[in-house]
Amino acid sequence: MGQVNIKHYDQSSGDLTEFKQLFNEHKKHVFAVALSILRDFELSEDVLQEVFIKLYQHMKHHEITNVKAWLIRVSRNTALDYYRKKHREITGYDDKYFEQANYFSEDPVDKMVLAKYLKLLNSEERQIVILKEISGLKHKEIAKIMEMPLGTVLWKYGIALKKLRKSLE
Repeated sequence: MGQVNIKHYDQSSGDLTEFKQLFNEHKKHVFAVALSILRDFELSEDVLQEVFIKLYQHMKHHEITNVKAWLIRVSRNTALDYYRKKHREITGYDDKYFEQANYFSEDPVDKMVLAKYLKLLNSEERQIVILKEISGLKHKEIAKIMEMPLGTVLWKYGIALKKLRKSLE
């Protein structure tokens, strides 16, 4: 459904079913992007809710050609807005955030591994790795979303992978 073209939305029961499907299919991507920026579980959930409210409102009046790309861009921008507003209040990662999150995986071992290794990366590296590995985006799409040159995204992704490999050894 990521590449689906959504026409104007009229709130019929079929459209609500479609909206629920979109939520279930894309919630982990939106949450992952928000968490990679905010490092705060509760704020990331707030971003998740706000992004899907924006999607619901936007679908009433506009057509969206690539839902996944739209959601990721809006979630990144919304998370950055939250970060700027609440910059002094954000305390950093807490392993409990990943234990509570059902958006990535149901396996507790996966959550522990994810929490441990994402701490090793800086904010941009973390965003790039999450967009690439969890959301499955191409480097070119990540460059567009993050408003960076493709070469920079590739370079930062390579550095992040080296950090992760080194910590695994």
